[in-house]
Amino acid sequence: MRVQRTLPPSAAPIDWRDLVEGLVGLVRPHVAMQRLQAEFRAHFGVKHVWFVSSGKAALTLILRALQALSGRSQVVVPGYTCFSVPSAVVRAGLSVRLCDMNPETFDFDFSRLAEAADSEVLCVLATHLLGIGVDVPRVAGICHPQGIFVVEDVAQAFGGERDGKPFGSMGDVSFLSFGRGKNITCGSGGAILTNDDRIGEALAREYAQLPDESLAGQIKNWLEVAVTQLLINPSRFWFPAGLPFLKLGETKFYTDFSITRMDSVRAGLLRRWQKRLSCSMASRMDHAEQLRRSVPSHVQTVTPSGRGQSVYLRFPLLMRSKQEKDALCRKSAEQGLGISALYPCAVNQIKELSGTRSSQQVPESTMIAERLVTLPTHEFVSNGDLVRLCAALDSVQENQGLDVNHVLEAPGVERRAQELPRAH
Repeated sequence: MRVQRTLPPSAAPIDWRDLVEGLVGLVRPHVAMQRLQAEFRAHFGVKHVWFVSSGKAALTLILRALQALSGRSQVVVPGYTCFSVPSAVVRAGLSVRLCDMNPETFDFDFSRLAEAADSEVLCVLATHLLGIGVDVPRVAGICHPQGIFVVEDVAQAFGGERDGKPFGSMGDVSFLSFGRGKNITCGSGGAILTNDDRIGEALAREYAQLPDESLAGQIKNWLEVAVTQLLINPSRFWFPAGLPFLKLGETKFYTDFSITRMDSVRAGLLRRWQKRLSCSMASRMDHAEQLRRSVPSHVQTVTPSGRGQSVYLRFPLLMRSKQEKDALCRKSAEQGLGISALYPCAVNQIKELSGTRSSQQVPESTMIAERLVTLPTHEFVSNGDLVRLCAALDSVQENQGLDVNHVLEAPGVERRAQELPRAH
């Protein structure tokens, strides 16, 4: 365990005012929930909003509601995505079908999507992975003629938009996540949004069957949020990061997750969500742009498809090999830089899904899993951290026997430090 400034790979700051609002929500439950629903309806321009215990709980409810309306059983998901997505599909009693991705945009390979969109498919998940916008209207153009629903996955992209429409308002139904690693958090939680009355009625039936979160669960979540905020600051994150048994950042596939209604404590923790989201977006987009200008030319960045505003939960880079990726992650662990891989494998390689239709080949998604690293973009990242991140990229480049003059910016750390703007 090394005592040093250590960046968490992702972070969503909460201050004492948010913690107080969480306790206020406990004593004024109906006010907290009704206010939150009204604010989300106005922000997204939708008629129907439900809040539940997590993003994967939200997706599970959506899939159950859509299946009741359609009777189909196949769900198309990107070949590389959060393990929570296929776990929710399995929890809903449906089958996973994969579609490969375009590594240049992190959008679908649309020729593959057109092939996959047949009469067995219930819905397609349009996932804004890492906050990078995908072309939801194009997905809908392929799906709707086939009677296929489009579910917009905004778990990592709250705050993004396309053509003036917020992510979450373009699919037939969408969901968000307020987990600890997202743009804003209340510990755990999720939201479901739709403008479709028929889908809304089916979701209302599903929601009516959900239990409430227990009082013990509400207090436990509040305490976990408070402790997380104490330790997530880079001056203290070295401590939890140095405890292997915590398994921070570990990706697991499991289907026995809780599905309940969101409680008023979590709603209270989200009381200032608009202000917090604005601050989060400003930092993430600014840091992403600075990193984009500074990364070595041999490292592939991701360019969102179409027009819009991506929010970059983390900044993705595709290294030239798994070995180069591993070398960079080791250096990051030594120096506390917050550089990390994302999910350990493509969905077809998740062992719990072996023997299912998920075993189909998705070569581009597999390549992304092998070569992807992500750089932190959150509000704790300083100008000095950006300099250190760029220096680490240069160092790995040198160790691989490459010409450091291939860097887009001047290679000197001192020059980078002078050119980086002051932190907000």
